[in-house]
Amino acid sequence: MSDPLKYSALAMMLLAILLVCYRGRHAVSANGRSLAWTQVPLIAFLTVSIGPSAIATLIYLGYKSGLLQAGPSGYRFSSFIVQLPVDFAVMNWGFVALYATCRLSPNFRSARLAMWLSATVMSVLNVPLFFLTPDMVSNVFDAGQGIGIVQAVLSMPLWFGPHPAFLDPDSGIGVLVFAPLAPIPLAGLVVWIATQLIGGSATSPEGKAARS
Repeated sequence: MSDPLKYSALAMMLLAILLVCYRGRHAVSANGRSLAWTQVPLIAFLTVSIGPSAIATLIYLGYKSGLLQAGPSGYRFSSFIVQLPVDFAVMNWGFVALYATCRLSPNFRSARLAMWLSATVMSVLNVPLFFLTPDMVSNVFDAGQGIGIVQAVLSMPLWFGPHPAFLDPDSGIGVLVFAPLAPIPLAGLVVWIATQLIGGSATSPEGKAARS
């Protein structure tokens, strides 16, 4: 994604979070219980977006203070630490969609279980981002290559065949079409739908009758 499109996407996600947070205050659970669980996707979103840079900063401070031993190539506070949170946030827009869905429709079938499973699978796919932290403070010239490869793998649509010109990935329409096919949001969507189908069948009158 181009930088203008990337920052526009981030601004839209932050706006969506604010709007959903405001409107979600009027939503109530069917049994009157707290809706604090709907905040889990938002917490996961912040963790995977900011977490790698936060750890990289701690590593840098550890090198600086002598508590950690830097590699032979040395270390530096690279621009990756500042830039990558935006990239990681845009890659993980699925958490924002999950938060909005659960916040606005907390009583939809098996929403709570589906949220936990979807958030878990998307979080697991983000684990490689945390292994990039040494590269973010490395003084090696091509340290960014490993970061770029991991980003490409996690953000590249699983199908990217021939497409019309108006579906250029750098265009707004192209992003809307291909973004859901990236591994992280696609995995969350598949788990959400599967949990809703299984959970809905188990809690339906037919399912209860079959168990009885």
